[in-house]
Amino acid sequence: MKKFYFLSLALLSAAAFGQSVVITKVIDGTLPHDGCAGTEGTYSPKIVELYVSGTVDFATNDYRVQTEANGAANEDAINWSDGLFLSSLNQITDSFVYLVNIPEDFDTGEPYYENTLPVFTEMYPDLTNVIFNTYAPNMNGNDALRIATYDGDNLISVIDQFGSPLDIADGSDYTAAWSYQDSYVTRNNSVAANGGNFDASTFTYGGNNALDGVTCSEFVTAVALESFLSTKTFDTISGLKMFPNPVSGNILNITSNANAAKTVGIFDVLGKQVVNTVTANGTVNVSALTAGVYIVKITEEGKTATRKLVVR
Repeated sequence: MKKFYFLSLALLSAAAFGQSVVITKVIDGTLPHDGCAGTEGTYSPKIVELYVSGTVDFATNDYRVQTEANGAANEDAINWSDGLFLSSLNQITDSFVYLVNIPEDFDTGEPYYENTLPVFTEMYPDLTNVIFNTYAPNMNGNDALRIATYDGDNLISVIDQFGSPLDIADGSDYTAAWSYQDSYVTRNNSVAANGGNFDASTFTYGGNNALDGVTCSEFVTAVALESFLSTKTFDTISGLKMFPNPVSGNILNITSNANAAKTVGIFDVLGKQVVNTVTANGTVNVSALTAGVYIVKITEEGKTATRKLVVR
């Protein structure tokens, strides 16, 4: 319990000071595995680009990138994979990270390569912070992804998510607004981590089949890695006020100059999310909270702020 407590506090502190990890690109490639002039396969590279804002210690905190393949009929049917563990990244500061899937031979089940993918390294010989792995997301154009933190098998929090499994009927359904079959997706500049509340309008889409038939040169131009522009959006909601604080009643008020709809997440000291809601009128029902100290994460128009809340 002591380890879990301090791990959760570290995660909450990271949120409070603007440290975060976001999904910036998702790419479902159509090139040969073995190089630009190769003949082996036509479905590489599959790339997830992340951006780390601030300093994140992946070695001591259990961050994972997970996929939910082929959709789900309802919430109970959603099945996130065990995912790719990011501990090998160690400590990263204000940098891009790349997760590249190593394809497996359909007949033997063995990976084609070990710790590399020739077509990727040929196109991007100078990129750093790259994880090559068979457990890296093997997307097929309609799979949702998320970045989450765990303590053992226990989910602590969802940091960021791309796609919604409930939008996909089955593996052949590419009709969702966010689908990317043989294509690519780019996060809009300065959009903060969404905490699992995916909004398709916060990404720009190449459109299904946009990468069909491209050369390596055309691929590099189209997907434009390292193009996401991050800003320190934490604590930048103009005129943000949260009251009463301490709160002893049922209603917490959150106002700002924009008075736009706000996504509000409230976390206890163990890092468990106890409230997850969207408010259009600036009021949040906190009647279910017991006395104690909480962290409130507020997102409005792509900007995020955190506040400490005391409940009496």
